[in-house]
Amino acid sequence: MKLASFVLFSAVFAAPAQAADFSFEGYGDARLVMPPGTESYIDGGLGKLRYSKDDEVFQPGDVIGEGRLVVTPDLTMIATGRVNVRYGLAADLLEGYLRYRPVSTTQWRWSVKVGAFFPPLSLENQQVGWSTFWTFTPSAINSWVGEELRTIGAEGTLEWRRDTGPVTLTAAVFGWNDPAGVMIADRGWTFDDRYAGLFEHSRLPDATGVLLGEPLPLYARLFTEMDNSPGWYVDLSWEPEGVGGFELMRYDNEADPTVLREGQVAWRTRFWDLGFQRQMGKITLLSQAMSGNTVIQPSPFYRQSTDFKSAYVLLGYDLDEWWAAVRFDVFQTRTEATFPSVLNEDGHAVTAALNWLPESWVRLGGELLWIDDRRNERIIEGDAPQREETQLQILARFYF
Repeated sequence: MKLASFVLFSAVFAAPAQAADFSFEGYGDARLVMPPGTESYIDGGLGKLRYSKDDEVFQPGDVIGEGRLVVTPDLTMIATGRVNVRYGLAADLLEGYLRYRPVSTTQWRWSVKVGAFFPPLSLENQQVGWSTFWTFTPSAINSWVGEELRTIGAEGTLEWRRDTGPVTLTAAVFGWNDPAGVMIADRGWTFDDRYAGLFEHSRLPDATGVLLGEPLPLYARLFTEMDNSPGWYVDLSWEPEGVGGFELMRYDNEADPTVLREGQVAWRTRFWDLGFQRQMGKITLLSQAMSGNTVIQPSPFYRQSTDFKSAYVLLGYDLDEWWAAVRFDVFQTRTEATFPSVLNEDGHAVTAALNWLPESWVRLGGELLWIDDRRNERIIEGDAPQREETQLQILARFYF
């Protein structure tokens, strides 16, 4: 965390001296929301969506800003921050890192990143601030990645620029993410475009506090080092010319599931991720699947293991100034524990979105997101396990 803070503040204070090489971009948005008739997971509920039954129709969205300082042609400092007074810290840092990428005149190119940044597995989140293009709300997979995972460490990339399409190998070593897994295990999959800041605390479901007999609300500090053992991932991607692209990642945070520190347990979280994209004229196809497991064993008398799976297919259509998309998600968790568990879930979701970009600085659109899932944990709060949720958003986003 100290490294990420150093990168951010170095970029800010160095900017005046290097004004010609400093750039800043971002966006702010406002929304009209028809929220579901449930309590959002952000407020400690077991709903799957960002907004709650108690939220107002008008919602000021996030303000995202990304600063880039080109120190030399090979070295760049990047910091991305968010301002939103609705939840958690009003201002927080999403990413902050140094990237060294020397100029290459051969088929081979390499680069190194050091700091805090998102792992390179999302096919949806390719815009400034790790935002999505086709929809407002990312898939279940990338909603979870944005909330629980951050690479705080070093990442190296080697690219082979072949005539038939580049092949890229990326590997990273990281720390400060040992609690990652607690959200997917205790709360399950969610759908949200508000990603966790590096310094905030994430709220656990109130049902967890009831089970543990703990006072409410309960929070997790996700970006914490607990066992002094680094995690890692390896990502291989191939973009064959005229076909699209493939991506395969193996991720393991190598946390020791027996470690307890300051009221938190380290979660050993690992997964496989597979992605595919294809461009067919004006049609874009994105597909991603993830399968993993997270484990804790805080005492010799208790062990909990959660298998999690999810996949989506997105079809987008380019109508020049208009972009339409539909996405289908499926998701599941299965928990085995020393004592009987109520954390299993099964669900699916459909998202439809229409965007209009009349100018480069403005985006107008609407999104309808419907979820049908069953999560037995809701019994703790006296609710039926099966639930349907629908959320409609009308958004105006302004880029700067």
